[in-house]
Amino acid sequence: MSGVKAESSKPWWWKPLWIAVILSSIALGIVGYFLWHVALEILVGGVALTFLCIGIAYYIRIRPSMKVNRALYIVLGASGTELLILFGGAFIIWATGLPPPTDYLGPWPTLILLFIVPLIVGGYIGYLVGKRRNYRPYI
Repeated sequence: MSGVKAESSKPWWWKPLWIAVILSSIALGIVGYFLWHVALEILVGGVALTFLCIGIAYYIRIRPSMKVNRALYIVLGASGTELLILFGGAFIIWATGLPPPTDYLGPWPTLILLFIVPLIVGGYIGYLVGKRRNYRPYI
């Protein structure tokens, strides 16, 4: 060959994928060791969920498409807003010493206010951010 570099048969993401698989397997092994008293079904479910998440990440990296990116923007916006509202609200209640919202709103309005509304608003925000970026991935 006249100075032409032969391309590798493995794509660039192959090594990081297997590093993530190995590290998550080690982490799950350590967690399983320390949580030995937890039922086997929960441990197997956690391992299955971890490998399912790795499979989804693999699919997203292999077959990127506008539909998948649109769904990711919406899901990440919704989950980010939900986490922000839950942990931010809990921190505010803890830091100020206020009574929980169920004391003055009731259980159902609090459930809707803390679990349903942030998902809808965050999904819409994620959709708008993705639309503005033309659903391009951040990487």
